[in-house]
Amino acid sequence: MVEKAQRNLSDRETLLVKRNFNKQEGTELTQLIDDLKNSSLRTDPELSRLEIKRAELEGELENMKAAINHRKSTLAQIPYAIIQTKQELLAKVREGRVIHSSLEDIPGSAEEDKQRIVEADAIQLEVLNAI
Repeated sequence: MVEKAQRNLSDRETLLVKRNFNKQEGTELTQLIDDLKNSSLRTDPELSRLEIKRAELEGELENMKAAINHRKSTLAQIPYAIIQTKQELLAKVREGRVIHSSLEDIPGSAEEDKQRIVEADAIQLEVLNAI
């Protein structure tokens, strides 16, 4: 019977030790839970700051994409602008040819101009000789 009493006492002590150990672990786990809750409160402002930064960067990225697309569109228009400018140049060249051929069609106009210049020079010479 003494052995049974000692065993019961030993079992009781073991259970008490286990209970105390579980109580200590429970306290530590509770503390860990509190620390984790508090850490999420501390990191929440950091998370908000990072999300704001991400939104800003995404906005910049969209602006950059729009600028790239605009530039590509502008570059794609260059061949058409060259064709249009060549057509305008060709029209000006044709117009110049028409004007040139029109000027050549006036017969003797240059000869008449030279004759009048000679006559004016002769009149000036007579006036100078008279003075």
